[in-house]
Amino acid sequence: MFLTKQIARWACKRSPKLLCGLIPFLLLILTVVPVSFAGVDAMPHLRLGAGARSIGLGGAFTAIADDATATVWNPAGLGSAADLSLNFSTQRLSLDRTHNFIALTKALGSAGSIGIALTNAGVVGIPQYDANERYGGEFNYSTNAYSLSYGHGFGSFNIGLSARMLMDNFGAEGVENQSGFGGVDVGLMGHALHIDVGEEQVPTFHYGLAAKYLGASLGDDTVPMVVNLGLAYNLYMGNVVTFAADVEHEFVTLDDSTTSLRLGTEYTIVTYKSTAFALRGGIRASRDNQNLFGGFGVNIGGLQVDYALQDGMASEINGVGTTHFASLSYSF
Repeated sequence: MFLTKQIARWACKRSPKLLCGLIPFLLLILTVVPVSFAGVDAMPHLRLGAGARSIGLGGAFTAIADDATATVWNPAGLGSAADLSLNFSTQRLSLDRTHNFIALTKALGSAGSIGIALTNAGVVGIPQYDANERYGGEFNYSTNAYSLSYGHGFGSFNIGLSARMLMDNFGAEGVENQSGFGGVDVGLMGHALHIDVGEEQVPTFHYGLAAKYLGASLGDDTVPMVVNLGLAYNLYMGNVVTFAADVEHEFVTLDDSTTSLRLGTEYTIVTYKSTAFALRGGIRASRDNQNLFGGFGVNIGGLQVDYALQDGMASEINGVGTTHFASLSYSF
């Protein structure tokens, strides 16, 4: 511990603004990691993310999140979010499986920004059998995660925090519903390399770091911690091209690889009177699985509609092909 403190003091003297924020964050992760490994993931749907824009980028969104979906991707993004932001997203995983998300964020002036979010996943028409394997009808299952987030910006550097509660609801007779603590998310985000765009100074380079589900559990099962590190770069050449990359590691005991690389590109065409059209593509790759993503978005005066599709995710879950995502968001 003495050595750790000495290293922290030296690093803070060398680069106080960045490292003094990063070091406590990294020490927190190192403290929690030994107790965060899990053999069973109680809430795998939480890792599906939220928002068709981010999905179209392959989930490479840790350094970009600047809307209501920051409550899921990186709460530090709330420090750069609009005064008011609303997002509703839906994902159709198969004919009987859905995943929905709704979030609202509000800026509090110099006090930062807050956000509330609900993530819902469900399965309908599950067959039920008794002890003698006799068919007893069907039941539905749904699970909800309720989160409260806070983010604050300090110039070109943001921090954020989220906490959530989990609830499992079974419609089956004799099966008790469960609730639990969904853990804490801690996030950092920074912006650098500003250039002049019109009359504004706009950053072109972004970085983000998020540790999610710290201390989460549901019943006898745990929710493994996930750490994301992301970088993004905006290229201004009349229109805007964004390049993004994320590395994600899940602290869970599995035979498959729990580290993945996510890459995404967005080409945004800004047209007349604050109207924008964006094309997106992305890839998520690990040692065992590779998924392709694509999508588009239209923004008219702050109202944005996004669509994305993913080839491969649904086949991993239940043998079905392409997954479709749609989002409606508004910010001003």
